[in-house]
Amino acid sequence: MDWIIAAAQQTSTSTSPVWLAPLLGGVGALVGGSLTSTVAWRVLSDTKKARQRAEEKEATEIITSALLDVRQIYRNTDVGSGPAPGEFEYWPDYLLSKLDKSEAAVMRFHSEALRTRVTASLDLLIWGAHDSQLLYETRTSARAVAYEAHRDAMACLGAHLRGEQLPEATKAWKDAEGQLRWQAELERRAEEGE
Repeated sequence: MDWIIAAAQQTSTSTSPVWLAPLLGGVGALVGGSLTSTVAWRVLSDTKKARQRAEEKEATEIITSALLDVRQIYRNTDVGSGPAPGEFEYWPDYLLSKLDKSEAAVMRFHSEALRTRVTASLDLLIWGAHDSQLLYETRTSARAVAYEAHRDAMACLGAHLRGEQLPEATKAWKDAEGQLRWQAELERRAEEGE
């Protein structure tokens, strides 16, 4: 780099071409501009990634808070809240009111696999845990389905925060989620008149 500066400071003589100084100035401007552009691009990229991480962290907090609230509903100590356990038709609306912000917050995640898993777990909590057909087909209780959905969503969110891969879903979760998807498909076909 010193030779460039020395060449630029050299007075014009018959051995030094006249075009050398402008050429060196142009090369310096090109190198300086490239470095400036690279640094600016890197700063913008880091800022975008930081904003994405902040949005995902906020979404995780919203969903986790709602899941912890819903978990209290299923605990024996929280008998007085929500519709009576036998009133299945009122539970989805009640749970939707508790988890409404969570469903919107899921869309902030950039990982499609995470969005799919957490959405499926929320659907199991809202619709599956009080669906008598699903409970019959999977031979499980509403509390067990709710527990698996809650556990899976929390495990996925935790893995995402730690930068790990999503954990493998349990057999009970897969069975309940598969049955819920099957029932949704049957309802869709019935509406289309198949």
